[in-house]
Amino acid sequence: MIPPAERISVCPRGVNSEHFRPDRKSERVRAEMRERAGLPGDSTVLLYAGRISPEKNIELLVDMMAVLSRDRTRDFRLIVAGAGPKAEWLSEQAALNCGDKIIQVGHLDKELLADYYANADVFVHPNPREPFGIAPLEAMASGAPTVAPNSGGILSYATDENCWLTKPDGTSFASAVRDVIDNPEISARKTDAAIATARANSESGRPTRSE
Repeated sequence: MIPPAERISVCPRGVNSEHFRPDRKSERVRAEMRERAGLPGDSTVLLYAGRISPEKNIELLVDMMAVLSRDRTRDFRLIVAGAGPKAEWLSEQAALNCGDKIIQVGHLDKELLADYYANADVFVHPNPREPFGIAPLEAMASGAPTVAPNSGGILSYATDENCWLTKPDGTSFASAVRDVIDNPEISARKTDAAIATARANSESGRPTRSE
């Protein structure tokens, strides 16, 4: 009998690394992103992209921004790209807990989303039970420093070498975000590793053609 390991192969899910790429980063796009979201020019821009729904652990975003809104050294702002049943709840809770620090911009088309990934200072992924997590891998491919829970399907590609993995609570996420911004050399090294990981994952996930 042939062992299962010799009969079964796993084809990992990848992303389009030719579309989601770090060279989309530019001052022009950053300025346009800030203008569209109504952000001050000196703000530190965080990004979440995904459904605004209960299973995504959206509550963590409010808790994180409540902590970061008390920071007097930087003006942290969170852009939320997406839609879903908790969008109104998110607006209400943001107003109560962190004022105007969370900005919802709705669904973004593929081109604009790729630009946002590459020009965000930090990408945050709050869901600790994500089966895989395509958005974090897209962000990593785009060169966005990524903060994510230390659990769930994201661990199939995210490590402490290419990502900021932490406990899925607002205080821990806020601390990880500050760590990204306060340590540019570490951030650059992890980001380079993340880009390499995303590309390797995507290349190994491409099907081969049978002749």
